[in-house]
Formats: sequence, C-alpha cells, structure tokens
Amino acid sequence: MFRRVFRAAGVLIFIASAGTVWAQADQPLVRYDLNVRYDPATKRVTGTERLTWTNPSPDPVGELWFHLYMNAFKNESSTFMIESGGAHRGFRLRKKAWGWIEIRQMRIEGGEDLTPKIAYAHPDDDNARDRTVIRVPLNEPVPPGGSIRLRIEFTTKFPHVFARTGYHGAFVMAGQWFPKICVLEPPGRRGAETTRWNCHEFHANSEFYADYGTYRVRLTVPETYIVGATGVQVRREPHPESHEVTYTYIQDRVHDFAWTASPDYIVQEREFIPQEWVKEEEYRRYARLLERPVEALRLRKVRMILLLQPEHAGQAERHFRALGTALKYFGLWYGPYPYETITVVDPPYGARGAGGMEYPTLITAGTTWLTDPDVLLLEMVVVHEFGHQYWYGMVGSNEFEEAWLDEGFNTYSTGKILDRVFGPSEFPMFFLHIPITRFLNSARFLQRDVDRAQYVLF
Repeated sequence: MFRRVFRAAGVLIFIASAGTVWAQADQPLVRYDLNVRYDPATKRVTGTERLTWTNPSPDPVGELWFHLYMNAFKNESSTFMIESGGAHRGFRLRKKAWGWIEIRQMRIEGGEDLTPKIAYAHPDDDNARDRTVIRVPLNEPVPPGGSIRLRIEFTTKFPHVFARTGYHGAFVMAGQWFPKICVLEPPGRRGAETTRWNCHEFHANSEFYADYGTYRVRLTVPETYIVGATGVQVRREPHPESHEVTYTYIQDRVHDFAWTASPDYIVQEREFIPQEWVKEEEYRRYARLLERPVEALRLRKVRMILLLQPEHAGQAERHFRALGTALKYFGLWYGPYPYETITVVDPPYGARGAGGMEYPTLITAGTTWLTDPDVLLLEMVVVHEFGHQYWYGMVGSNEFEEAWLDEGFNTYSTGKILDRVFGPSEFPMFFLHIPITRFLNSARFLQRDVDRAQYVLF
C-alpha cells in the first residue's frame, strides 16, 4: 500500500497535502531561545523567550498571531472546557487547580513595546472569554523574507495534570507551555489563496500545528529533580547557593519543545545499534520493496532514554523492546529516524492524564505495576507515540485540520508493527483506572480465542 501511495524522497516520505516538510527545514522560519525557571512550590515557570520569526510569504505582514494553549485551563469558560465538560480521556480537571499563561511583556528587540497592543482573538467561535489565541499589530510590517526578533517575558502556571500537561505532587509534564507563534501560510500552501495566519483556538478534540524551528532552552529546577526534554542536553550548571541546576537543551528541525521533571525518576539509557536489530537481508528486502538503494535505508544509532517510576523498574525491558522495535520498523518502512535521542516518560499514578502523548524526540507512555505481561497496552502506547515522530512529526501535517494524516496513518502503522513483532495480545480491562485483566484471568472470567486473537467475556 505505502509503496504505491507514497514515494521516498531521499530518506523521507512526503504527502502532497502536508504542510511544512521536515526535509525543507534546514533554514527554519522560527528560532526559540528560552531561559526559564520552574518553582515546584507554586507550580510555575517564569522566564524569557527570545523569538526570531521569518516571513515566508510574498506579502508584508502587519500583525503576529500566537497560541497561548495553557489558557485553555484558566477557567470553566474557555472553549476547551466548554467543549470537554472538564473531562479528557476519562480524567477530570481538579477545580481550583487551574492553569494559565501570562505575557508580562512583549517587545521588539531594540524597539517597540508591543505589550499594550496584545488583543485576544477568537477565530473559531464567538467565545469572548477564551484566551488561547492573541494577535499583535505591528507599526512596521515584516517584509517578505524579512525577520523580526521579539523578547517575551512570561509566566506559566501549570494545572493539576490534565489533557497531557500539568503537575502531580513533585512530578511535572510541561507541554504547550510557552507562547508559540502561529503558522503563516503563503498563497498555495495547503490551499491558501492569499497569505493567512492559520491559528485555531485550543479545542477539546484537536491537536497542534506549528512551523519547524530551532530550540535552545535553559531550564532551571531544584537540584534534586531529574529532567527529560526534547533534544540533546548540552550543559548542566549547578547552583550550590540556591540548590538548583540549569539544564540546556538544543534541537533543530522540530515543531515543538516539551520537558518533564521529577525527583523520583529512575533513569535508564541504552543505545539503539542498528546492527543488533536489523539483518542485511531485511535491508535488501525493504530496498527492493521501496525501490530504493540499500544505503538509503541504513538506520543510525539513537540514544534511548527511559524515565521510569520506581515501582515500574521491572518493566524497563518491555519499554526498550517496544522502542527499539519502533525505531527499526518505522525506520525501514518510512525512513531512518533523524534525531540523536528519543526519550520515553513514564508518568506516576495519579498523573496518567499526561500519558500517551507525543512531542519531538520525547513521548509519554504509561503503565502500572499490575500490568499483565500478556496485555500489550504498554507496547502499543510506546510504538504508537513514537510513530508520531513521523506522522505528523516529520511529515508536518496540520493535526487540527487533517487529523487523519497523523492519527490515521500512525494507527495503521502501529497495528502493522504490533502484529508483526508482538502477535496476539489481551484486551486490557480497567476498573477505576486500575487494570484488572490479570485478576479476571486468574478467576477464569476470560478465555482466549487464539485463532482470532480476541477475548470473550462469559
């Protein structure tokens, strides 16, 4: 199927209706330099964002649009909360544990103070109380091909874990946590007839869309905290006087940046070594199938980082097997994984709303100490969330408007890998978010239909 529908270009797959293509991101339209500090007592991040944005259109641009995603959790009147009823994936947002983001100042570097011009926008509905999109008029438009540099001071207050982001105890998962510029689409891009900002409010049943960029993030946390983040950690600076540590991460050609921190993580690392996972005959077979040279399919070494909860330490091997399997087959079928690292985050019990999500070079999984080895939910989540590094990570589709281009193709890809490598597995059953399949098995409430790989409750 995929050989007929898609053709490899270099080592990547292209979709005709996709947005920005990863392979064209060598000269990114955006650069983020963030310097922030996390205070676990207040559950807040405070700091500065230096943003460089380049106008990709043939027209002068007289205003900038931004996402402020965290404001979806500011009150009960946001579009997200109205549409979701305060629930997401079976979890509810705790009242009085709201989250929000505030821009304290936005200024053109060496020039105009834009703060008084910030105005909330509601491009999708008439909900005047939604605060997830802003527009900022400029005195001097950004010319075609020109750039603008902004210095933004902001504070983000995390909610209790909800809809992929937030805190639980000492744990924090920071997703969609900083002011993010929207995507300017020039004529011809995704059907645009004129230059336009593609900038939707944060809805209950939608995800994200952003340009590829370069990120350099300095994150200061208490010295007892262990950090995982998008990209490569290039520096660790202890501050003995304040009992804090500043970590610096960098990553090019990605469309987002997420991080997590907790004093409880157990860190395990392994290297994905292609020679240990892929046989020469497999390279030759897929090269014939894809009509590509064998060398175009060669996989590269990848540093696999696992951040586990202590009670799940015995499941490390399952995580690494699933992750290595995903690196192998997504790499052989759709092109080698191009980044140096991939980090898997295991959220604690009570923070499962942060699990099952993808960010560039960082994914969140999820398991419990009661998980039955025959229930492959852990493997399915790891393979699936890794797959989003491709759909939409490198393909660059608009998850908001073209959900089938990421979830659809990724779910298909996930199923093919699970069938090929792991075979039939049990369907997980939960009670109050606790897996009970093991107990049902031991009580003989479930019976395996081996031939059909299904379970029948009787």
